[in-house]
Amino acid sequence: MTDHFCPSCDAQLDSASINIAEGVALCPGCGKLARLSDVVEYERPSDEVVNDPPPGCALRNDIDETIIRVSLRSFGGFLGALFICLFWNGITGVFVLIAAAGLYTNLVGPIPAWFPAPPMDDPMGLGMSIFLCLFLTPFVTIGLIMFGAVLLTTMGSTVIRVGRDAASVKTGVGPIGWTKRFDPRKVERISTGKSKIETNGEHKKLIQIDADRTVRFASGMDEAKRDWIIAVLRRLLRDAR
Repeated sequence: MTDHFCPSCDAQLDSASINIAEGVALCPGCGKLARLSDVVEYERPSDEVVNDPPPGCALRNDIDETIIRVSLRSFGGFLGALFICLFWNGITGVFVLIAAAGLYTNLVGPIPAWFPAPPMDDPMGLGMSIFLCLFLTPFVTIGLIMFGAVLLTTMGSTVIRVGRDAASVKTGVGPIGWTKRFDPRKVERISTGKSKIETNGEHKKLIQIDADRTVRFASGMDEAKRDWIIAVLRRLLRDAR
């Protein structure tokens, strides 16, 4: 029989503590109820997981906060992101050059010989050139996002800062990235969730923090790193209470 542990205090749960019909488990150690799904995914005590960090993971305790840093570098992810980025931006780039050539012809004059625009028998009018620029805007935006994905798989990281009164999750490259903030005092649950975007009929797994707001991140991270982050966060918040 597989051993089960309490997600709140790491105490081992016996069969009498688990109510399959209700889908919950009552810990005899801390007296807290836990969802059965959380207990099932909680295969090892958090301290054991925290003390065995996967490659690219680091934990540092500062005076006012604890910093969790996880590298997003992935050779396989880089190759996949690079291929998609080059394919998408290669096609989009051709139309961008056509639009730029149209604008230049109508606003400045004849296109210089060195300009790498595809040859056209009849140059576009100004109205058509402006329309093409507007039409291409979302495609260029997607291309920039794909380029960002390439950077994430080479130099990216996820940095989680947990203090007494504030916490944040930042994903990006160096100082550039996006940050999600939450109140560590109001965290109710830290679990494995699923992304809203479906890929090949499946939703990617991610980390979900239910606090004063719901924070989701790490959808592109491997399972070992996700489990380690969850274990660290559970231990930090457990010790802080």
